[in-house]
Amino acid sequence: MKIKFTWKHLDRSEATEEYANDKLGRLKKYVHEVTKSELSFEKVHGNITAVFNMHADKVDFNAHNTDKEIHACIDGIEEKLEHQLSHHHDKRAKH
Repeated sequence: MKIKFTWKHLDRSEATEEYANDKLGRLKKYVHEVTKSELSFEKVHGNITAVFNMHADKVDFNAHNTDKEIHACIDGIEEKLEHQLSHHHDKRAKH
């Protein structure tokens, strides 16, 4: 899955991008086709907010998380998206 990254008030980090690709790439098992995925990071008042938008299987999935640590933001997004995607996968499998 190719993720487009946006950084606001933070320096770009290749290590963080690689970490996000690894963590969020695991979610591909729930969908057939990912057409767009974007992850943006913004630092405001010492907290980092991460927002992830993904269009897959003709459905939009969104998650955001705020934390002091960027890796914790990514982990929170992964948990939220995994819940959304597994629910979507189960719902689609029943029909």
